[in-house]
Amino acid sequence: MHYAIIAAGEGSRLRDEGVLSPKPLVPIAGTAMVDRLMDVMLHCGAESISVICNARMQEVAGHLMSFRDSHPGVVFNLVVESTPSSMHSLARLSAVIPEGKVCVTTVDTIFQEREFAAYIHAFEQCQGGLFAVTPFVDDERPLWVACSKEGGATIGGHVCPVIRGFYDDEAQMPDDEWHFVSGGIYGLDTATAWPVLHQCIAAGQSRMRNFQRALVHADVPLSAYVFGKVMDIDHADDLRKAEAWLDVSRKTRSILAVHRAPEFSPNLAVSDAAILQLVSAKLEEEGCRVDEVDEDTFGRMTDDELRRYELVVHMMRRMSSLLKLQRLGLPAVNAPQAVLTVAKSREMTLELLQQAGIAVPQWWAYEPSADEMFQCEPQLQQLLPGWVKVMREGGICHDDVTWVETPLEADVRVMELAAQHVPDIVVTRHVKGDLLKVYAVMPDFVYAFYPQEMNYTKFGIAEQHNTALAHIRYSEEELHAIAWGIARTFGIEIFGFDVVIEPDGHIVVIDVNDWPSFSAYRQKGATAIAALIVNSLSKTQ
Repeated sequence: MHYAIIAAGEGSRLRDEGVLSPKPLVPIAGTAMVDRLMDVMLHCGAESISVICNARMQEVAGHLMSFRDSHPGVVFNLVVESTPSSMHSLARLSAVIPEGKVCVTTVDTIFQEREFAAYIHAFEQCQGGLFAVTPFVDDERPLWVACSKEGGATIGGHVCPVIRGFYDDEAQMPDDEWHFVSGGIYGLDTATAWPVLHQCIAAGQSRMRNFQRALVHADVPLSAYVFGKVMDIDHADDLRKAEAWLDVSRKTRSILAVHRAPEFSPNLAVSDAAILQLVSAKLEEEGCRVDEVDEDTFGRMTDDELRRYELVVHMMRRMSSLLKLQRLGLPAVNAPQAVLTVAKSREMTLELLQQAGIAVPQWWAYEPSADEMFQCEPQLQQLLPGWVKVMREGGICHDDVTWVETPLEADVRVMELAAQHVPDIVVTRHVKGDLLKVYAVMPDFVYAFYPQEMNYTKFGIAEQHNTALAHIRYSEEELHAIAWGIARTFGIEIFGFDVVIEPDGHIVVIDVNDWPSFSAYRQKGATAIAALIVNSLSKTQ
């Protein structure tokens, strides 16, 4: 793997704020920024490192030449030249970077080394370019990255969506795509990237973001790798934030964050991963040490390894994982028993909601021993048109929620599922009105939105049966009371639920799920979740 660092800027904002060292030599946690990057690259198997620095910063050039002399086993290319933009810096570097795959970063890009190593591993397996993106927004002028919700590759268990475009303003972005921010880490194939780069230079363009747009317009395949957090250093205060984030010695609380297995995140794997990554980043800002693992890794961890953690923050849904967590009795958010109830049985969920006095649609549960058929039972026909809904142990499928209108359609679908030995089959009556999705983090975060206004969909088909949005007035106090009722009923702290606001303003709960993606309110949701977890930890001290 080849690496390149763009270090040709002047760092004027830092200098104006009293940081007098050249930006590449400014220390982060005791190590110059450029040295930290090069050390990480060496740890990730660098075959070559190419760096460009400003001709007016001879101190930086001398520092880099000393690094080159002290690492004779690494091909080191140094370009000392002042350029008008980062795109021009990359063009100058392109003359010395060996052919093949190259990872390019700006000198002030700050990340966790373990995430970068996982990214490099994915890039080695990726066909085309692989760019770092993050849900973490802490930049004055971020470059927004639109990623397709469809397609994409799964590399090493990490979903890498296709990049569709780059935008200066989030308001310009399509609603039906994932919204991320560029992380300033670019995995490129020189064979496809350099011709586009040289065309941009010949056309008189500048700025790295315009080169990225040109790659998309030239149909160069680009995918995104989601980091939980990437920072850049523009101001003196950024230095303090970065040091606090990276300095492991300051972190006193130990948390294990476990991602949801991909089979339980159909079309939402990217967003599910992003919310947990962002929560982890915010917890690290609060002085916690967070280790992120996937659900497969959790399953392989020993009891002693797991007991080292004070808290498990997880999105798991596999029965084996939840039972393991429950057996160990580890403090967890969400509690495993809550997830076992909410995510494993629609029948139990509906029964418990009814017992709590929360309105739900009329429903019927299939019992293999009963001889009930929609075509023969008038009371069942009253449920139509409606929805056949199931829960599967092995994951979620696109047809787990199916629209049925006639008794024959209902019987055929129920019998199909029964033949597959699906254990949890219910039919619910369709409720007419405004569909509203709600995110909840107890005790006081309750956010509701209309998915039709935000082009939000999981499978792209179920929402077509909802009536046109009428913005029916409803009681926010009642909605909050329902959230509290769900939290108490299931013992759950982070959850989502869907409701229909009927024409008279009556609220009917049609679905509850543990820890949703929070994709419509990711930043606010992550802040609320991190606050909940920090509060939980404070109670155990």
